[in-house]
Amino acid sequence: MSKRGSRMEQLQKNYIKKGRGVGSGADYQPFIQAHDNKIASEGWITRHKGWKTGRTHHTLSEHERKYLYYCEWLDGIVDIREQWPLLPIERTIEIANKLGIEHANLDGTPVVMTTDFRLTLSSPKCKFDVIRTIKPISKLDCRTLELFEIERVYFGEEGIDWCIITEDKIPDILVKNVEWMAGAKYLETRRGVNSELVSLVSEPLLQLFINDAVETSVMNICLSADRNFGLEAGTSMFILQHNLANKRWGAEIDKKIIKEGEPLVISELRSSRYSSQFA
Repeated sequence: MSKRGSRMEQLQKNYIKKGRGVGSGADYQPFIQAHDNKIASEGWITRHKGWKTGRTHHTLSEHERKYLYYCEWLDGIVDIREQWPLLPIERTIEIANKLGIEHANLDGTPVVMTTDFRLTLSSPKCKFDVIRTIKPISKLDCRTLELFEIERVYFGEEGIDWCIITEDKIPDILVKNVEWMAGAKYLETRRGVNSELVSLVSEPLLQLFINDAVETSVMNICLSADRNFGLEAGTSMFILQHNLANKRWGAEIDKKIIKEGEPLVISELRSSRYSSQFA
């Protein structure tokens, strides 16, 4: 066993001892985390405070990040667990041997495999989990597909739906808009803004958008509102984003990218188009 392989084996054993890869909701710890050393990524390591879980999510690629924002928006998804481990490792080794596929390894030492997302969906009758692994079409080479076949068999034996999500299955416009409003989901991210202020400002701000949205840009409406209400510049923009993120206000965010320099039509009632959509 090489030194690198030995170190990785011990590192992953420590992850298991620390409780990574188990639990749900706010208590779940991703098996691989953004601050870990020597993790494979595409330069898009990001941390995002979850809308559904309230904990920090760790994504290791641009496509994972985009898919996370998409899942945050879907009402039918009630829990998101990223970097989910396929344990015990002996099971994936057994599957790999049966398939005649080389197991994921570092210098010949088998390593714990992980999948990108384990999602819990809620329907009127029950809750159930699905597995979604994220990969752009250009990177679906033979070796990647071999490893995915191990995943598919592993979760198939557990009776869990599994599939690959490529970039064409992620709604880019929606994702860009969710990312734009993501930081305003929680009031504590903006100094001086609390629920009382949001309550006082929301109705007159909404009326400004209803009256002027066709001709006036988002930025100008919000800056005008800040001056009229005696607020720090940027406060009304934050409240707009907060109400959209929490689905108190609606906009056609799946059809047009929100640009602060352009008009935006919003309403108090939102569409339920994405409430039951499957991820």
